[in-house]
Amino acid sequence: MKEMFKLGGTLAAFALVACVALALVDSVTGPVIREAAEKKANAALQTVFPNATAFEAKEGFQAGDHGSIQFERVVLAKNGDEALGVAMQLTGPTYDKATMIVATDTEGTVVGTSFLALTDTPGFGQKATEPGYMDQFNGKTKDDKFAVGEDVQAISGATITSKGLAEMIKAACIVASDFLKAGGQ
Repeated sequence: MKEMFKLGGTLAAFALVACVALALVDSVTGPVIREAAEKKANAALQTVFPNATAFEAKEGFQAGDHGSIQFERVVLAKNGDEALGVAMQLTGPTYDKATMIVATDTEGTVVGTSFLALTDTPGFGQKATEPGYMDQFNGKTKDDKFAVGEDVQAISGATITSKGLAEMIKAACIVASDFLKAGGQ
């Protein structure tokens, strides 16, 4: 019995040391990781709106329920005082998941997309990041079908990824339209 308490105490001590070490590592690396993610998101915003001189995050805007698609932020892109459009950062299911920026102009038409992360299978779902594939979504609005095999070309061997991306971009068009109808300023 005494041996069991000794082993339990040793295990508890190791667990405590590991927890403290993890907390210290997180306190050092957490801010660095968040800053790098923010820089990547800002670079993606500049990619989809190259003429923008400012991006205003719209706090408190509710994107509504879009199933498993989560909207992290909605940003108004501006050139001086002129609104260029809306950019949304969203995460949703593909074969695994994707986090991306979808940009629409002030009419709600897709003008660009940029991946922040795509964790699908290399060689299949990752083909969505290759130049040209995402360009097929430019010019689409919430009124388009976004149906793989109809108005959206599938990635060979990655139909689930193709469908997931189409659903995400359609949801972004709907949110952009709602945002613009609500005043968007």
